[in-house]
Amino acid sequence: MACVTSTIGLIFWLVGAWPVIGFLGVDVILLSLAFYFSFRAARAEERIELRHGNLRVTRISARGTRQEFDFQPYWLQVVLERGDDDRCELYLRSHGKRFEIGGFLGAEEKTDLAGKLDRLLRQARCSSDPRAV
Repeated sequence: MACVTSTIGLIFWLVGAWPVIGFLGVDVILLSLAFYFSFRAARAEERIELRHGNLRVTRISARGTRQEFDFQPYWLQVVLERGDDDRCELYLRSHGKRFEIGGFLGAEEKTDLAGKLDRLLRQARCSSDPRAV
């Protein structure tokens, strides 16, 4: 990108339109900032673990802040709400409260995750040994 911008800037300089070079530099800076914030946001993650009768959702923000939420799988429901357009929201619901998960996923990925979570929660409920899941 820098090479292309430099080449375009050189052409404008030779033609006599040297003030354009400053605007070309702004484009490179804005593009660099966009990549920086995009890669920074990509560091955020969400982990879902089902162990020993406990479902834990761990959220790690892009800054590294960690939050953990624990749920009892026996009462937990997986709810997938579809909107008018191609958007959908995935929730864990228990005792009248709901907790959104997978906010960064697409509609198809949320549907897959909802199916897998629902299947694992059913296995956990039906299993007599809590370590079986």
